[in-house]
Amino acid sequence: MKKILTLIISLFIIGLCSCKTESDSEGLKIQINYDQPVKSISPYIFGVNDRADLEIVHPKSIRLGGNRMTAYNWETNKSNAGADWYNQSDNYMTQSIRSHYRQCSGGPALNMADDALEHNIPYTLLTLQMAGYVANKDGEMTVDNALDSNDWCKIVNRKNGEFEIFPDTTDNVVYTDEYLNYLDYLIGKSDSETGIKAYALDNEPALWQHTHSLIQREPIKAEDLIAKSIDLAATVKDFDSGAEIFGPSLFGYSAYCSLGSDWSLLQIKSAYRYNWFIDYYLDKMKEAEETYGKRLLDVLDLHYYTEAKGACGKRTCEHFDNDDCIKARINAVRSLYDADYKEKSWIMDTGAKFFPLLPNIKKSIDTFYPGTKLGFTEYNFGGGKHISGAIAQSDFLGLLVQQEVYFASIWAFENSEYQFAAINMYTNYDSNGSYFGDKLVPLTSEDDYTVSAFAAKNEEDGKFHIILNNKNIHEKTTVKINLENSVSEIEMYTLDNSGPEIHKTEPVYSIKKGILTIELEPLTVNHLIIE
Repeated sequence: MKKILTLIISLFIIGLCSCKTESDSEGLKIQINYDQPVKSISPYIFGVNDRADLEIVHPKSIRLGGNRMTAYNWETNKSNAGADWYNQSDNYMTQSIRSHYRQCSGGPALNMADDALEHNIPYTLLTLQMAGYVANKDGEMTVDNALDSNDWCKIVNRKNGEFEIFPDTTDNVVYTDEYLNYLDYLIGKSDSETGIKAYALDNEPALWQHTHSLIQREPIKAEDLIAKSIDLAATVKDFDSGAEIFGPSLFGYSAYCSLGSDWSLLQIKSAYRYNWFIDYYLDKMKEAEETYGKRLLDVLDLHYYTEAKGACGKRTCEHFDNDDCIKARINAVRSLYDADYKEKSWIMDTGAKFFPLLPNIKKSIDTFYPGTKLGFTEYNFGGGKHISGAIAQSDFLGLLVQQEVYFASIWAFENSEYQFAAINMYTNYDSNGSYFGDKLVPLTSEDDYTVSAFAAKNEEDGKFHIILNNKNIHEKTTVKINLENSVSEIEMYTLDNSGPEIHKTEPVYSIKKGILTIELEPLTVNHLIIE
């Protein structure tokens, strides 16, 4: 009996010793790395492209770009749709702008400047034309009337003569520097409150032979793109030295690698040990700075539309009742940073040599043109009508914060409300203009497949902000966050599957021994504000 009693007592004591305290109980751990340096966050990553509904989304930057801008005539506001719509030339660019700008030269740019002023958007990016010709007449253009008729105007960077405030629309020539002077006359240069802050060197040149085959018959060669880029960038910098230059607006992964279809790059890459076109472009733009004595490229401009597929075999699908399709969207952001993640896509099928993307892009910048900033002027992960789209959007923005990206503007499709709400979670979570913060606070999640986390401090009010994206589809998730200081108040705002509106919620949490334990609902974006 004594042995049995002793055994029972021993087991009881062991059981007591093995009981977990509150700080050691189960929960996914978020580690705030207080010993790492705090870095500034560029507000311009919270951007949109023109035509986004600014009554719904509250961005910090806006871009006027897209295929229509390649053959846009600033003097008459005519543009050509290219392959997007039967090579149609018309006044599409003025259809959704203020009425008093529709008959005004440069109307879309002036309208964007007004939008930025009205909605407190500090950064504007305008796309300039570089392909050589712009629209001049209405109607469907054909090969027969492409470049040798009055249906098109030649575009020239520099005018050999005096600028006219009211341009000559009958000479069949459009001048870029006259456009810059015109905008300066009406809204000022980049250092003014209303002036355009940056200019992009056209849009997706690697696709011109497809999107604008009437003005670019053959695939553009790398050396020709460099020559065009240098000349246009120098034109801008000579007129407005403070304006930033974005280029080369690469449409996606194959353009990053080889400019889409310029096979002459194979020889160039071999001779100069370039890994991909991005290396070549950065190196040549650095050489241009050495020649001209000024930087002609400020921001490496890339587009990124995920190619990741779910069980259905379709990218950015709308199978919102399929867990595998939801996971494919939520995890698609990982191809930008996670070497262990393998998405289902044609890119992975062909080797995905440069996945994950961000480390390879940053290596190229550091090697070939240090100091160049990074921007994604078009991107989309889909799911604009579902909470999974909001989580992917929030994850992408949080990643840009961590990676110190300078600029990003979503190319929104119809029904992008969830994606816009995710942007608002960083820029206007309480509908009173409150924002995520301006200083990055480094942290790590022990399982960011389940919960990803991003933190910042707002220097204006001293509050501490944490974004928590719960990717668990069906279950609640408990997380535990180490806090360095005492807490006087915690607020939480949540975006969930009930609709694309952010709502204030009462957090279920406890704090013990400096550990914040909080419960998250499944498939949610959560914004904690801690005082």
